[in-house]
Amino acid sequence: MEVIETNNMFSEIEDNNNSEKIIEKIKKGELNDILNKFCFIDKNAIIINYIYFKYLATEQTYSFILIYITNIIDTVLLNNNELIIYINTKKLTLFDIDKHKIFIQNISCYFQEKYPDKLRKCYVYNAPFVFKHFFNIMSAFIDKKTIDKIELVK
Repeated sequence: MEVIETNNMFSEIEDNNNSEKIIEKIKKGELNDILNKFCFIDKNAIIINYIYFKYLATEQTYSFILIYITNIIDTVLLNNNELIIYINTKKLTLFDIDKHKIFIQNISCYFQEKYPDKLRKCYVYNAPFVFKHFFNIMSAFIDKKTIDKIELVK
């Protein structure tokens, strides 16, 4: 398990896609492009970019997002026994955590039940200060064995 350089993984996303471009793509109905940048597979690892979730996620799209992520996970698990996940949390705010709190709790419980003992490691990049508080809240819903597999990368 290897921590990778943030610059290699997320720099292209930050340089080529700003909030206005993402919102324009959503307005034009170009959701596949957005979803493929939000959550994708790279070398049998799952990459999740929060910035895309921020603009996609509403109560109306939560179930669609859950299905999309589940399909990505299932694809990786076809050839692997465990998952490695890299999450870019840049632009995550306390307001966002509060806004999506129920969805985050539900998806965590769902994945814990559907994919027990499948997480090898989860690396969280660009975690803002508020993420520690969020992580403390989430730890109440995630077993200790899984919590130990989550690493905040500076």
